[in-house]
Amino acid sequence: MKQALKHFFIPHEGNNYHPHILHTKRAIMYSGIFLATKFIVISFAVLLPLQVFVMPDVLQVQQEQIIALTNDMRARKGLPLLHDQTKLYVSSQMKADDMAAKQYFEHVGPDGKGLKDYMYAAQYDYRYAGENLAMGFSNAQELVYAWANSPTHYANLIDTDYNEFGVGLEVGEYNGVPTIYVAQHFGSPSITTSTQEANESPVTSTFVGEVASSKLDTSEIYVEASDVIHEKNIAQSNIHVNSPSIVYNKDVSRVFWREEDGRTVLTAKAYIVGDVVSAIVRVNQYSIELFPSEQPFVYHGEITVFDSSDNLFKVITTPTIAINGVKDVFTQDTILWNTVKVVAPTPMEKYTQAKTLLGGFTRIFDISRGIYLGFIIFFSIALALKIFIEFRKQHPHVILQTILLIGLLVILFEV
Repeated sequence: MKQALKHFFIPHEGNNYHPHILHTKRAIMYSGIFLATKFIVISFAVLLPLQVFVMPDVLQVQQEQIIALTNDMRARKGLPLLHDQTKLYVSSQMKADDMAAKQYFEHVGPDGKGLKDYMYAAQYDYRYAGENLAMGFSNAQELVYAWANSPTHYANLIDTDYNEFGVGLEVGEYNGVPTIYVAQHFGSPSITTSTQEANESPVTSTFVGEVASSKLDTSEIYVEASDVIHEKNIAQSNIHVNSPSIVYNKDVSRVFWREEDGRTVLTAKAYIVGDVVSAIVRVNQYSIELFPSEQPFVYHGEITVFDSSDNLFKVITTPTIAINGVKDVFTQDTILWNTVKVVAPTPMEKYTQAKTLLGGFTRIFDISRGIYLGFIIFFSIALALKIFIEFRKQHPHVILQTILLIGLLVILFEV
């Protein structure tokens, strides 16, 4: 037994200073086994049904990541962090549930309910409130990145008027395709609520009181822009849709898309009455400038995006339109998609999601990584014995192939 182990691991004259464990044929066999193991793990992840990725526990992980990434963004800008607010979790979850149940993607549902209604239903008395929406995303990082690339969503994420927030996620379908609906609600409590909290908790009231007192002018009208609604005064109406010199007809304005040779053509058509100086539609990070068309009150624009529609709709957000009129009149609102495309995750995205989100539910990823780590250590020791026990008797090809084998194991461990 000792002699056999010596032949396998220790270089000496009897094995021509070439440990059997490091023979070329064996190195090839090891590589095949390790690659096959990784193939099995990847196949396991790719073949998982989509329902696995939207289990309640998985959605909770995504929710926590969205919360953390939002505050990370604010922290990088030196802004106060947002605090969890149970009532905003309730309101955002109700909104996500409603979109999933009725298969729509707008701030105002088919029954006419909007942000104010959900705030009221959750019994959240607010001075400022906002809403971000999204649909169909692979991971939390992609979602928050998409919001950050949209000026109106980003404005909500970093708005210092807000000091509380909540996130709701719900699984549903859109045009028969499974997807995830997301609603993120922001708010700051009303002056009355802040005063009540001050009496109950002096520590909490210090921060909330500063926010509430810094914006005492409640004559500002709320802005509805993309998935963002700032409500400065609930009793006011939205003058941005019907301003003195600009009337924007949201009901018949749309953004269209079509795919041509791997590129995506975006076309925007908006119905605007009034003295328009400029009009721009924003779709993710792309801007579409609108110009008057031959039809009365119809403004039209088109751009070609050198990207596929799959990438464009990887995270679905609502486009926005910004209209500048004479006398500094400014209108900002949503402009709806004519149709959207719900994109299923790619095999690589499913594998990545499975590894990051399902680690707590299956041990296959930990077991495979443990196997690779164990063999990295094993072959590193074997290589060290080969090199240093008989330092003057070397086989360069054995050293090279063992280093390559260890490198393969490192890659498989990391992937």
